[in-house]
Amino acid sequence: MQIREIMDLQKEFDLQHQGKIPFFEKISDENIHVLEHLLVCLIGEVGEVSNITKKIVRGDKELTLLTMRQDIAEELADVFIYLIKICNQLDVDLEKEFIRKLEINEKRFKHYEGK
Repeated sequence: MQIREIMDLQKEFDLQHQGKIPFFEKISDENIHVLEHLLVCLIGEVGEVSNITKKIVRGDKELTLLTMRQDIAEELADVFIYLIKICNQLDVDLEKEFIRKLEINEKRFKHYEGK
């Protein structure tokens, strides 16, 4: 599945679901608070991955446990979902931007590879 297809799936899901606030709302200068909310959600999910990792590092849990890997995988999926939502609602072509940034990084880090 291509990133564009994943983005379309998420957009369709968001358009079909409602909560206290809309699941999908195009972001503009007039509603920048929507972006702020999504960023808080994204950071919250990154925090959940960090919290699981913290517990593994301090010895409360073990990464070798299947449940820990599943918990991390689920939280990373949530991070990905919020990233996709932000891109959809800002009209960012994530696949195109990824390729563009990869090309920039290839040039940038070429120096470090001794080339």
